[in-house]
Amino acid sequence: MDLGAQPICNRFLNAPSDNEYLHDMVFGFCQDCGVVQLIDPVPAKELMPRVDWISYNEPEAHLDQLATDIRNLPGITTDSTACGITFKDDSLLARMERLGVNNTWRIDPSRDLAITQAGVGVETIQDKLTLETASRIAGERGLADVVIVRHILEHAHDTASFIDAVKTLVKPGGYIVFEVPDCTKSLESCDYSCPWEEHVLYFTPETLKRGLAMSEMPMVAYASYAYSLEDSLVAIVRPSVESQAVESVGGVTPEEQERIATYAATLAQHQEKLQSYFSQYRKDGGKVALLGAGHLACTFINLLGLKEHIEFIVDDNSNKRGLFLPGSGLPIVGAEALISEDIKLCLLSVHPQAEDRVIENNQSFTENGGAFASMFPRSKLALKT
Repeated sequence: MDLGAQPICNRFLNAPSDNEYLHDMVFGFCQDCGVVQLIDPVPAKELMPRVDWISYNEPEAHLDQLATDIRNLPGITTDSTACGITFKDDSLLARMERLGVNNTWRIDPSRDLAITQAGVGVETIQDKLTLETASRIAGERGLADVVIVRHILEHAHDTASFIDAVKTLVKPGGYIVFEVPDCTKSLESCDYSCPWEEHVLYFTPETLKRGLAMSEMPMVAYASYAYSLEDSLVAIVRPSVESQAVESVGGVTPEEQERIATYAATLAQHQEKLQSYFSQYRKDGGKVALLGAGHLACTFINLLGLKEHIEFIVDDNSNKRGLFLPGSGLPIVGAEALISEDIKLCLLSVHPQAEDRVIENNQSFTENGGAFASMFPRSKLALKT
């Protein structure tokens, strides 16, 4: 699935005419492990944010249960050590401390990986965490009984090397806890906000399990935690235990292959449908805006070719106001523009569970005759095209 040259979604523009770094976004489907993946990922140095206020939030409602499950694993005691890879692991480590696992630590980007730039994220950590650096960290800090790896595996450019580095941090007989987003809902509903230059791997339950088995990491526990946009998949493995033979894993199922093939094949159809819908909407006198200047909105607009149909982007982050969205160059403004610019339809790019709160906070817009709809096909407010 060739999506052409795409911008970096975290690199907001100072002016629509700014030159942008572009990188070809091409997806492939591995016939062995089954994982949908970027063929040629953007170099990590290009993904690094140019500002220090970029932030991403991961779902956490399931972490109390996950912490309890980890604490109850055979061999985990109050004397056990747990370590994390990135800041995304901090909240789970804190929960484990409350459950009596008091020996916790997390990789420090500056001390452990010699990362001096402010505002770096998992894009840089996955690049710097090599077998060599992991061996040095293990020698200095000691091996852990549990290694937490939340929402970074999908960012790993060299997946095999990254996994080998993580394995280096765990004691013999210890556990690694992988958590990744589940892309099943996005693939099934043909949600084209899903592709993102920072995500190299796009897992489903089947492909996560198969990929871990092929990486010689026997699974001892697995769970899927439901969320409105994408579920969280958690796999707990013990890499030092005798691995299941890859041949016994079985082939990628036809259902899995069909889901991926359909997603790739229907992009052009969705582009034409949405462009036609908004073209007619504007002819009928309706002006359209979009709320939420994040990477989902950026991808949605750029991949579906909608920039000509949207007036501006609304966002409550003061750092983003006055800037322009990558790729489309659409201006980012405050919510007051919904009324002052006589917007009739505002698309929501916020997670579906936050939609009611956003609408409640913008009652003046709806009272003025405006309407909200979601750009996500699985939302209760999904756009009716």
